[in-house]
Amino acid sequence: MPSQIEKLEAHAGHLLDSFIALREKYAMLEPMLFDPDTVMTRGSREQFRGFQILRNSLFFSCAQDIAKLTLDADKRTPSIRNLVSALDDALVVAELEERYAVWVIPSAGEEKDPEIAMALRGLEERERKELRDQFREYVAELRTLWAELSSAPAVLGFLTVRDKVSAHTEVRFVADKYQLVDIANLGIKWSDLRLSIASMQRLVELIGFIVRNAGFAWDSLDHQLSKASMAFWRFPTDGS
Repeated sequence: MPSQIEKLEAHAGHLLDSFIALREKYAMLEPMLFDPDTVMTRGSREQFRGFQILRNSLFFSCAQDIAKLTLDADKRTPSIRNLVSALDDALVVAELEERYAVWVIPSAGEEKDPEIAMALRGLEERERKELRDQFREYVAELRTLWAELSSAPAVLGFLTVRDKVSAHTEVRFVADKYQLVDIANLGIKWSDLRLSIASMQRLVELIGFIVRNAGFAWDSLDHQLSKASMAFWRFPTDGS
């Protein structure tokens, strides 16, 4: 049976993979929302209807992913909520801190000169104290940012999209006829996708540091996704 820490590591890894998949979808959606050239060249005239269908489909998919990866309480789901909740266990946090602080290979025991060995031990102790302090800062930041994101109106709106609109196609009786839920009435703006994903990224990053003692090359991902999006949406007649 995997230990609790091993389960957390696996969930943190799955969370990262799922978040990257969300970033990939949003990279293709963003030009449809904010780039006037893309909207004009790809979303007008005969292409208008197809453009609207694709944009709305990507929007709903991203909204569902945001809701699932942030607020899903199902214990089988690698959500930010579940991973942050696991850190309420003081014993789990203590073990993660110990793993974070002692990952450096000790070198003092290999040194023959007692004075040098003593100096190395002092250096290692300082390094480990710095790592412990850093770990605790990460945990504090994670909890603060999670409190902000989990109560953000936009994220709660995305949860409504998932639960009532996308997953169940909820209709409401209005003026003697049934109508689909109007997304605008949920208080969600196009820009809320971008802002929510940016907030999620820092939380995913912090979870990686805390649970897996691992970072991620976000700048490289940004470059790859920007390149892929530009290559796809570039209008064929622009000479490139």
